Amino acid sequence: MKYRLVIADVDGTLIEPNADKSTAVSERLLKAVEKCQNLGVRFSLATARSLEWVDDLIRSLKLNSYIILDNGARIYDCMTERYIFNTHIPAPKAEEIMRLLKQFPYEKFYVDKEKRRLYDPDKPPKFKDLVKIVILHISPYEAQEVFEIVSSIKDIRITKSVSGVNPVKESIHITNYDAAKHKALKRIIDLSGISMDQVLAIGDSYNDFSLLTSSGYKVAMGNAVPEIKAIADYIAPSYQEDGVAHVLEKFILKENV
Repeated sequence: MKYRLVIADVDGTLIEPNADKSTAVSERLLKAVEKCQNLGVRFSLATARSLEWVDDLIRSLKLNSYIILDNGARIYDCMTERYIFNTHIPAPKAEEIMRLLKQFPYEKFYVDKEKRRLYDPDKPPKFKDLVKIVILHISPYEAQEVFEIVSSIKDIRITKSVSGVNPVKESIHITNYDAAKHKALKRIIDLSGISMDQVLAIGDSYNDFSLLTSSGYKVAMGNAVPEIKAIADYIAPSYQEDGVAHVLEKFILKENV
C-alpha cells in the first residue's frame, strides 16, 4: 500500500466552515473511512478545532489514530483518549499578545486545557496552560490586518483559516511557535513508524499549507484558496460534493470514481 496515512483538515474539507460541532458526515465517507481502516490505512484529522469541537467526528468515523488539534498545539490519541503532546503560550507572551490585540474591536477567545473562553479585558485572567488565542469570523481584510500586526511578536505562530462562506469569513489562530500542523505530523509519523512519502494530506485553507507541503501527496479541495490549489498534486471535488470520500475511493480503495 503506497499510502499508510490519510490526514484531512476539518472545516472546508470534511464539513462546511464553522459548522456546528455535532455536524454529521455522509454515509459515503463513513463507509470509505471504514474500508480504509480495514485495509490498515489510518485516517486522521488535522484541524484548528479543539477536542470538544470534533468529538462527534471521532466517534462517527470510529477513528483509531493520532489526530492534530488546535493547529498543531495538541496531538490526541483516539485509542487511549488522551493527549500525547501539548505546547502552550507562556503567560507573559499571552499578555503581550492581548495588549497588542487591544486595538482591535473584535471578540477575543482563548483556549486552555479545559475549554474555549471569551476574554474579558476588564477581568483579565491569569493565563495558565494556554493553548491558543483566537479571533473568529472576521472579514478577510480584517484578518489580514490582524495577521500583519501580530506577526511582529516573536516566538509565536499566527495563522489564518477560512471560517465562513457567503460571505467569506476568516479566523486568526495564535499559538506557541512550536505549534504547527507540519510539526505535529512529523511527531505522528515518527510514532507510527511510517515516512512522509506514505502520507496523503487533504486541505483547503491557509493553515493547511505546511501540512500539505510536508506530505507525500498533496490534495486540495475544490473550494480551496488559490494558495493551496497552487501546490496541490490533485484537486478534489469540494466538501459539498464529498471530496474527501472521493479521494479515499480514488487513491486508497481504487474504486472507479
